[in-house]
Amino acid sequence: MRRLLLASLVALSILAVAAPAASASRFFGVVSQGPLTRSDFERMRGTVGTVRVPFYWFQLEPERGRYDFAATDELVGMAAAAGVRVLPFVWGTPSWLAEGPARPPLESAAARRAWAGLLRALVRRYGARGEFWDGRRAVRPIRRWQVWNEPNYRLFWAPEASPLGYARLLGIAATAIRGEDPGARIVLAGVAPIAHSPPPWIFLRQLLRIPSVGRDFDVAAVHPYASSLLSLAGQVEEVRAAMAAAGYGDRPLEVTEFGLASGPVGVSSLVKSRAGQAAFLRRAYGLLGDNRRRWRLAGADWFSWRDGAADPRCVFCQGSGLFDARDRPKPAWRVFARLARTQLSPPPLLNRARWGDG
Repeated sequence: MRRLLLASLVALSILAVAAPAASASRFFGVVSQGPLTRSDFERMRGTVGTVRVPFYWFQLEPERGRYDFAATDELVGMAAAAGVRVLPFVWGTPSWLAEGPARPPLESAAARRAWAGLLRALVRRYGARGEFWDGRRAVRPIRRWQVWNEPNYRLFWAPEASPLGYARLLGIAATAIRGEDPGARIVLAGVAPIAHSPPPWIFLRQLLRIPSVGRDFDVAAVHPYASSLLSLAGQVEEVRAAMAAAGYGDRPLEVTEFGLASGPVGVSSLVKSRAGQAAFLRRAYGLLGDNRRRWRLAGADWFSWRDGAADPRCVFCQGSGLFDARDRPKPAWRVFARLARTQLSPPPLLNRARWGDG
């Protein structure tokens, strides 16, 4: 009996060594705002659960009917090898179809067919039975697809926000994606608080009143950019209220972008010191974790992985990364890694007054 027990313990220890490391929690995600390398994914391994990346239509289909998957093949393969889930948002109408990438492909039957064709091709390549996975050791199919990005903002939806137009685009996408993978989950485009644009909850109230929308999505999304936890919480509460009012209170909600930058203090309320960025990240994930069940949160993706280039349309994007432009980790990365690896939140926030800190 003793020998049998000893043999069992040895076998279990061998299995423990041989078994692959558990995947990181999907709740802790990051958003890329530039190319990702193999070393990026090695850093993400065991820490980052989800990487949200753009699948730009104008790059994937530069000419009508000719797909180029080279860049996405490399990215998806590296993510799978590192055990990181990919959440793509598909956006950017090619120039052969529209004047500018923000113009949705709705103006002709040919444009709508091309949009559906792209999504079918993507699912056939990277989905549950995707050809990309044939013969690969690391297999991590993409089962969640985010349709477009920030359609309440003219930068991403031209010429102006249209809940009805987005509903039409979403319906085409949902039909195409589920036709190839019935088990795929459709994520609404994240909506953000942008000046001179409909607030996220107003856009969603109008969108969710459209009868067809309910069958075309599984997860709602929001980008609650804020300089304080009080504002962040208020935006999520407003979105949840809009979902409940439309009868979708039971659907999950994903924060597919949120964050705050480090840089010259005073440039924007969304720019703080490096220590301030790290402190905000810690408290924000604490808030989201504490309310994960009540808000039915499916995940929270920090914007962004690495600092970006200067952009006059986004005063905080340049310093929003967990790493700086020279790939040096900021204090925010160390906080993110500690939270994600333990999958624990900081102590509960006991009163709303503390949400204003940050």
